[in-house]
Amino acid sequence: MLRAITHARISVRLEMYIYSESPIGERFREALRLAAERGAEVRVLIGAWGSMTLPDAFWEPVRSAGGKVRWFNPFNLERDAIRDHRKLLVCDRAVAFVGGFNIAAEYQGDGVTEGWHDCGVEI
Repeated sequence: MLRAITHARISVRLEMYIYSESPIGERFREALRLAAERGAEVRVLIGAWGSMTLPDAFWEPVRSAGGKVRWFNPFNLERDAIRDHRKLLVCDRAVAFVGGFNIAAEYQGDGVTEGWHDCGVEI
C-alpha cells in the first residue's frame, strides 16, 4: 500500500475505519503528504468512531500539502450506530487494496507471531 501511494501521480483515495497515531500511521501520513506535494489529488476519509483517539491535528501535514481529510460521522449520539467499516485504498484509479486491515500498530506483524491476522487483496 505504501509503495502504491509512493508511485501515485494522479490520485490517492484512502478510506479507513481504524487509523492510529503510531509509527505505521505516521508512515502512511508522510506518504500521503508527499503524494499531495507531487500533485496527486489526495482524499482521505477516516471513521470517527473507529479512530476516536486520533486528533484532527494529526492530518495537518496532509492538508497543508493540498490533501483533503474528512471524518465519517463525527460523534453524534443520535447516529452512533452509523459507522464506516470500509478499509480501502485506490491509487491512480489503477490499483486498489481492500480487506479487513486497518492502519494501526496492532495490525503490524505477520499475523501469526505478532499483529492481527487479517486479510486483504491488491487488485
